[in-house]
Amino acid sequence: MPRFRLQPSRPDRRRSIRGSFSWIDHRFLREGFDQGLTRLEKLLYFVLVAVSNRDGVSFYSDARLAELLDIRFPHELGGARKELVARDLIAYEGRIYQVLDLPVHLPQVRDSSPPRTDHALPSSSSLPPERRTVWPYGGSNLENIKQLLERWGREPR
Repeated sequence: MPRFRLQPSRPDRRRSIRGSFSWIDHRFLREGFDQGLTRLEKLLYFVLVAVSNRDGVSFYSDARLAELLDIRFPHELGGARKELVARDLIAYEGRIYQVLDLPVHLPQVRDSSPPRTDHALPSSSSLPPERRTVWPYGGSNLENIKQLLERWGREPR
C-alpha cells in the first residue's frame, strides 16, 4: 500500500538545519516516556533538547534554565532535574546536562496507570496520585455540591 506524504502548506518556510540541530525522539510521546511527568519536568526536558549539542550536552547554567523556564525557587529546578535523572532521560554531572538516548524500556513512572496511547488530555483520574486534587468533603461530586449549597444556605434544586 503506497504511503501518502502530507505536503507542507508553506513550502517556502520548510525548516532547515542551520548551525545547530536538536530533535525529540517520537518515542518520547508515542511510548509514554512523558507519562506522569509534571509540566515543569517536560519543559525542562524540551529546553535541554533544544539547547544541547549533537551529543545531547548542554552547558546552560541553572540560573539561565531557571530564567528560561520562569522558575522562582531553586528546589523546583532541582526536583525536575532529579526526576528526569531518575527516569534515565538525562544525566547531570558537575553542572553539565546530557539528554540521553531513550532507554529501551519505559522506566517506572510515579503512578500505576498505563501509558496513554492517544494524545488526548489526561483526565483527573489519570494524574499521579500525589498531584491529584482531593475534595475535602468526600462522597460523590453531586453530594459534595449539595453539601456546599447547604453550608452556604442555599437549597439544591
